[in-house]
Amino acid sequence: MKANLAITPRNLGSLRLPGYCPRCMKYILNLKFHAPFDHFGAAIFGDAQKSQEAVLGYFIERDGCLPKEFSPFCDCTARANFPRHWSTFSYVHDSGVTLYGAPDEIFERKDGTLCVVDLKTAHCKGNKDPFHKQYECQVVGYAAIAEGLGLGEVTLGGLMYWEAQVGEVQEDPGGHYKGGKLCIPFTPKTVEIKIDYKILDPAIKEFKRVWNAKILPEGRPGCDDCKKLDLLFAIDEEFQLHDRRIFDAIQDSPRHRHALISSDFDRRQRRRNALIDIARLGDDMFSHDGLVANWEFVQYAEPDSVTALNNQVSRAE
Repeated sequence: MKANLAITPRNLGSLRLPGYCPRCMKYILNLKFHAPFDHFGAAIFGDAQKSQEAVLGYFIERDGCLPKEFSPFCDCTARANFPRHWSTFSYVHDSGVTLYGAPDEIFERKDGTLCVVDLKTAHCKGNKDPFHKQYECQVVGYAAIAEGLGLGEVTLGGLMYWEAQVGEVQEDPGGHYKGGKLCIPFTPKTVEIKIDYKILDPAIKEFKRVWNAKILPEGRPGCDDCKKLDLLFAIDEEFQLHDRRIFDAIQDSPRHRHALISSDFDRRQRRRNALIDIARLGDDMFSHDGLVANWEFVQYAEPDSVTALNNQVSRAE
């Protein structure tokens, strides 16, 4: 996997969004899609998906089909046998890019073909969902992998939204809390996705262009992420400038100057090591505890820089 240019269909789909920015994508590609300061990882969504899968499996096993409210997926008769882990559910696209991932559901249909479904615990906005083009690429990308692995022909794809009916709970809270359990009803709504593999080509072409770019691409005008990134760099430069000012102000304290030099060296060395680690380890550089990123920070609080530096040096001695 590491030897090939690889991407998940979901991440590939992000290049199709209106807010796509080449500059941000170049950074995120080199970070292996581990965005800094992004700590989203609510387990409740995983629990919800397992519950949804259990309901679908119940009807498939009991009736050999899904109820009418799951149309157009009612002719799905069984779960297909496919590799369940992202490392094995992968295939090299004609472009040379490896597509890999972990689809939520692949069903067998009555006619012997396959149906790829992705589950969403969210309110359905249909084609007006701002992430619809990404989800569309996700489903079609999984279908491409399934066919590439020889699992069969995929003739149907779609999204299955599960909408929490919070209003019902608010109207009758007592009726939804019984025996020490809060029961929130979820209503399924479906959106069919046409299996058109041509939609992958422009996204893959752009992905390769950005990945192979020798210089940083221009950002999208007005990109908020670019503004945050520039601000992050500017804040870091301000801290470095602050250190240099202190360095110039303490000419008579070799001990303090040495501490500043060591601190600056350590910071730069960590950055060099980080580049080496990301090239050598890839995704294994980061933790896998359910968070998108897991970065550790030293709390910074010093009303008086020179006093704080003096305390730091004293503790080291």
